[in-house]
Amino acid sequence: MKEEEIAEKIGAMGLDEAVNSQLAQFTQGMDAEQVTPELLSTLARGITHDEDVQNADAAGYLRGRNEKIEAVLHPQPDLDDEAQATPVFPRYCRRSIWE
Repeated sequence: MKEEEIAEKIGAMGLDEAVNSQLAQFTQGMDAEQVTPELLSTLARGITHDEDVQNADAAGYLRGRNEKIEAVLHPQPDLDDEAQATPVFPRYCRRSIWE
């Protein structure tokens, strides 16, 4: 009876069969009261951690690559409020000796 309750809790999470079978193995011999949704979600995150890290790494690489391509194809204008320094016009205001 308690294994059926645990199986129902695992099935309600909507995970794939491989994760469900591993969760069933991890919770084998436990009471149904001890198996909480928080425990199951923590175990499921631990099971899929390596795959999640690989997916995040690939997504971050593609995002950085796409942003670099976007910056090259569509450069944004500089919105600097202060003027750029040139040899003729320095950025600072030089005070005269009479001030």
